[in-house]
Amino acid sequence: MKKLGQVFWRMGIAYLFYPVMIGLFIWIEIKDFHWIFGAMVIAAILIIDPIWAAMGKNAVRMWKNR
Repeated sequence: MKKLGQVFWRMGIAYLFYPVMIGLFIWIEIKDFHWIFGAMVIAAILIIDPIWAAMGKNAVRMWKNR
């Protein structure tokens, strides 16, 4: 039963991460906060989501092999 809970927890995080970040970004825009908060949301996406690190490593490797 513990494994099933882990599966639902990880799937919840995976499915809710980008909608929450987009919602936060829109809320920052509606409330007219300083632009740095939007930049912080973008930086958080790039840091937290591991796919961006993998894509960056592949891009650097392809650029070096040219």
